[in-house]
Amino acid sequence: MKSKYQISIYISIVLMLTGCVSEVPNASNYEPQVFISGFMTNGTEYVNIKIQRTVSVDNQNSDPIHDAQISLYTRDSSGVSELITSSFDVTNGIYRSSEMITSIIGNTYWIEIELADGTFFKSDEEILKPAISISDIEITSKLNRVVFADPLDDTNFYLINFLFYTNGVLDVKINELTNDVLFNGNDNATFDSTESLVENPQEVHVSISNLNFNTYQFFLNQFAQFENQITNAGSETDPGQLFLPPPANLTGNIMNITNNTKALGFFGVQSTSEFIKSF
Repeated sequence: MKSKYQISIYISIVLMLTGCVSEVPNASNYEPQVFISGFMTNGTEYVNIKIQRTVSVDNQNSDPIHDAQISLYTRDSSGVSELITSSFDVTNGIYRSSEMITSIIGNTYWIEIELADGTFFKSDEEILKPAISISDIEITSKLNRVVFADPLDDTNFYLINFLFYTNGVLDVKINELTNDVLFNGNDNATFDSTESLVENPQEVHVSISNLNFNTYQFFLNQFAQFENQITNAGSETDPGQLFLPPPANLTGNIMNITNNTKALGFFGVQSTSEFIKSF
């Protein structure tokens, strides 16, 4: 799955109908749901988690949740579990750990969240995989290529970002997803992108994020949904827009333990490495 669009956690379509096409109100009963999103990466950093309620398609305002209690846990390779922190500062529904957290490659991480009404959520326990070693970037008129070492004896899932700069200004960003089925264990693995070819870039940044499967699948679904909406949107006056399907609910790796259902969103655990090359 390929996308040249920047990843966005929130995807919506505003239907603007003019001329002889009348607006048709949505008569269905809308039920808001809790959406949770966050990342933890390799290194030392603050952990940020966004919690909000979904809103109807005709509502342009967000609905952040400010009274959640978040706990971040880890388990080491010997099976010992511990609470890392339950201290988060919240601004507009974005919870930031009160202190920087140092992650450990090979450890497993997850979050548990309790809302003021007692609803309890838990993310899947995901291992922090090692960062990927990038050795080179090749840019031609036909492809953008990154060369890297793929780990042996593991199925890896990657989010690969190409960023093209001119005079220090970002011109183009390409987001790609792939797995290592075709190059597992290859020390000189290559991934090629033919999206948005850029002639004579001054500087290219490439990052590779080593994902767990559930986060990879979440991104695949999100990319597919976004591209389907872009492809089928048509013009603003196209009556066919009336029949576009609504955005699909993007379930990820978080369970609503209270009612034993999948929740919207995800908490991703990933290692990211970056390579910069001037041309």
